[in-house]
Amino acid sequence: MAESISCWNCFEPLADVPLPISRHANCASCFEVLHCCRMCRHYLPNKAPYCDEDRAEPPSVKETANFCEYFEPVNRLNTSDAERSGKAKSALDNLFGGADHQPASDSEFSISELEGDETDDPLNKFNGLFDD
Repeated sequence: MAESISCWNCFEPLADVPLPISRHANCASCFEVLHCCRMCRHYLPNKAPYCDEDRAEPPSVKETANFCEYFEPVNRLNTSDAERSGKAKSALDNLFGGADHQPASDSEFSISELEGDETDDPLNKFNGLFDD
């Protein structure tokens, strides 16, 4: 059984899929094919032609079933992906005021604060350049 791998598309565990994965095997959750480049250990999305195996002839569509002899299923969702995702989320939280930051309500601002000073208006600054 494929207990340690997950679907490349929905990341659901593939515990009920027998190994070796058949060309006709599909994910029980999202019905995507499993014997494809996206599920393979040799798939490298950052390297053209997207395959680390020099002898393989990778298909043009990486999500379709293939007859590749070098296919080795791999779990794409690993701890390093989860760590990178966590770091990215914390960076966004820091950038936008944290996860507990709530947008300000309209009642917290007065109309004068929202309208701003007329001297700050870019059109007034532009017109001020030509006034004598």
